[in-house]
Amino acid sequence: MDDYGKSILKLGVGDFARGFTWGLEVERHRIDSEGYISQAPYPAMLGEQSRNPYLKNDFFESQSELITPVAGSIDQVLHDARALDHTLRAALAAGEYLWPFSMPPKLTADHSELVYANDSPKKVAYFEEISRRFGKLDGAASGIHVNLGPTTAWTNAIALRMRRKQQRVRDDLMLKQAVGFMHYRWLLTYLKGASPIAEQHYLSQLPEQPVRSLRNSREYGYGYAQEFKGDYRSVEAYIDRIKAGVASDELLAASAYHEPVRLRHMAGLDAMLAEGVSHIELRMLDLDPVSDIGIQRDTLLLIQLMAFYFMVSPSQDPEALTAASFKNDQVSLEHPYRSCCQQQDALNLLHQLQKLVRRANLAPEYTAMLRRMIEAIRRPNLTTSGQLLPRIRQNSLSQYGLQLAAEFQLLSQLNPSPVYRGFAAEPCPPHNQLQRDLFDRYQRQAHVNLPSLVIPDSPELPEDNIAN
Repeated sequence: MDDYGKSILKLGVGDFARGFTWGLEVERHRIDSEGYISQAPYPAMLGEQSRNPYLKNDFFESQSELITPVAGSIDQVLHDARALDHTLRAALAAGEYLWPFSMPPKLTADHSELVYANDSPKKVAYFEEISRRFGKLDGAASGIHVNLGPTTAWTNAIALRMRRKQQRVRDDLMLKQAVGFMHYRWLLTYLKGASPIAEQHYLSQLPEQPVRSLRNSREYGYGYAQEFKGDYRSVEAYIDRIKAGVASDELLAASAYHEPVRLRHMAGLDAMLAEGVSHIELRMLDLDPVSDIGIQRDTLLLIQLMAFYFMVSPSQDPEALTAASFKNDQVSLEHPYRSCCQQQDALNLLHQLQKLVRRANLAPEYTAMLRRMIEAIRRPNLTTSGQLLPRIRQNSLSQYGLQLAAEFQLLSQLNPSPVYRGFAAEPCPPHNQLQRDLFDRYQRQAHVNLPSLVIPDSPELPEDNIAN
């Protein structure tokens, strides 16, 4: 434990559940009733998509993006995401659904259904240039981005105790978190990877067997994002590296920097240099197909605890990120039923997290979550990819994905919460109006038992059924 860790634990964590701010970005394709990319126009009820900061398009016209406002707790950000999801689903055309997987749904051979998002000429030109450089399909995969950072009040209290400048303390802690998540990205890939296969006409070559996460692999995944490497030795080095990439045309723009973890400030790189890092953005997570909003509470509890661990532990070596990336690539391409090549390191980290929970006297839900994660380390069939394996039919998850999509749509329709319809007239309403008319009025539906939403435990495959 370093000086930061000692100071943080002496200071105490207070209300740990509200110790971080959160934001989610959820990307999902709209599909039709047969499981193909929807050709229905962008939902008119959502207003002008380029002006709506909460519900808009991503790279393609069919690729919706849900963006929550900044939230003060995990429960709040999940509530806000579900409220926006309820509105998005209500806006869909009849027979239209949201595809629950990161890998795109089945495509036609010519990919003509993938139309760039209807945005400004400058943005469309950006999409076209990205496609020219890296291929049109690079933008077709979806995911969920988790934005988080310790509250300003917390980092200011740490700075006051340590008698250091507030910006320096915050930048140091955010860097520790960013590098820590880059080092242990493979753990999230193992536990939460959810792209074991790809659907028809997406990739010309695929592994001979299902894997944990095609999307997180270097060879089959979000490829162009991994070619340009960042510099995480300091905030200044991080900013300089991205600016140099733009100047040399290695990056089309600063927004094209797509490493798995990004340092962020809402006003851009210059503001980050002047004012400090506001939060980090985790971009590596696959959509969780059995969650209506693409992520489960346990995942956010784990991320929060890992972030806290990185804050109180000695900094990871930013020079070792190449080796960490190689570990992640290994894990991403393992068969979902095979024991992880990093199993002992995973158990060691989770045991350290258990010690931290006890030392900081955190709530029992963190202990319970860690028990479930440790069990999944020991039993690979309990991971997300392991649970998906029995659902594969004729090398496709299309049938299961369409079933999930239809059932989530039905659950939303059964929810009696009022649907917010104000985006059509005012795509960017004042936050207090949205809070009053959308978030405060949404109530999550009481549990409805839809058996297909529960994936049964699957037995371990015999070793001779798993290719090396």
